[in-house]
Amino acid sequence: MSTTMHTTPEVLAAVEPTLLPGGPILVATDTSPDSDAAFPLAFNLASRMHTDVTVLSVLQPVNTPIYGVDGLVISMEPALDSENAREAATRAQLIRMVSSTAAWPVTVKTGDPAREIAAAAGAMNSQLVVVGRGRHSGLDRMFGGESVLRMLQLGDAPVLAVEESLTSPPRRVVIATDFSPFSLYAAQVAMRVVAPDAEVWLLHVGPPFDESVPFLKARAEVYREQSEAAFTQMRSRLQGDKLHIESVILTGSAPDQLLAFLAEKQADMVVTATHGYGFIRRMLLGSVAATLIRRAPCSVLAVPGSARTMAAARAQTIPNAHTRTFSLQNFDSELSEFTTRNAGRRCTVEVDQAALGAQVLGHDLQLAGATYDRRDNSASLMFGTSTLKGMHMTHHVAGVTRIEVASNTGGVDQVLRVAHDGGQLLVMLS
Repeated sequence: MSTTMHTTPEVLAAVEPTLLPGGPILVATDTSPDSDAAFPLAFNLASRMHTDVTVLSVLQPVNTPIYGVDGLVISMEPALDSENAREAATRAQLIRMVSSTAAWPVTVKTGDPAREIAAAAGAMNSQLVVVGRGRHSGLDRMFGGESVLRMLQLGDAPVLAVEESLTSPPRRVVIATDFSPFSLYAAQVAMRVVAPDAEVWLLHVGPPFDESVPFLKARAEVYREQSEAAFTQMRSRLQGDKLHIESVILTGSAPDQLLAFLAEKQADMVVTATHGYGFIRRMLLGSVAATLIRRAPCSVLAVPGSARTMAAARAQTIPNAHTRTFSLQNFDSELSEFTTRNAGRRCTVEVDQAALGAQVLGHDLQLAGATYDRRDNSASLMFGTSTLKGMHMTHHVAGVTRIEVASNTGGVDQVLRVAHDGGQLLVMLS
């Protein structure tokens, strides 16, 4: 969450409701007491979300230097024995924290824990990764704050870091929002986790305005008006029969204001989007998400957001969604018709590259046009105004191999995908 609004209420209204992926809940454990908290909550959430639970424990490999010494035999425990011992410990933890009759599958792997967990969650299309918070043993624990951050950097699945006091769906929930589609996506994910009668605060931290100057006072009033309009749109997407939702605007340092508000309300859980900055996100998640994961006095649900995850989630909400693949001979004419249908629509643009990962070029961009050049087999996507009077951006895609458009049942285009050698470009239309 940042201190500026990234999207207008009109654009937020155009973002369709999203759903979680359809796979099971993944409980990640290192079998320590710090990871105990994940099990009871996962048990209760599975019943609420009508899904299965699977358990993963990852052994960190021991890198022992071997020196050649004649006549010296070094005996080391075989890796298989270590994995068998970890599986036994994991099953014992499952029995102790849930039930002796719990039939959750248990998998043990060896490798980097954060990387293996993120990969497993992606492979099974996991709805949610649940881990114990692990704060009491410091950040060097396997599931301490830094490891949770790495899971978010490496994967796209929502991660719920659980305090031991939270054993059932949370009832006092703070959702941090900057009104971007990413924070709306995080809020919609959270609705599958919170109790049906939860008290929810939608919290936006804006910049402080010096209202002693008339034009700055007017700017502050417009900001508050736009914020309230955006809150109204969010509430319309989140409202449940028994939910109590309240919107709050604060000003100042977002991390500091959030931490103070969580303490004041004695929240059970705070929700934050990590935003979809792809490769950049893999380097730095942002101060708000990182601060909450490290310092929040409650459980933390962190939801990575990207054009890719939002497009996949949106597709689940469009009954009988139709995807059409263009033929190579018609790339130019099809993109021309695509431009005619969609010029002026707002969109989120993501570039996925095998070597670098995913990077969001921007959101709330205005589509100006799309063209294809047969001479070098390339596509060009233009964003901004279609005239010379306004600012615009052009993204060039070389080596195009495939072009697809996903549309809803009404024939309205939702997502444009341009595949190329080594990756793809996604344009998610609002």
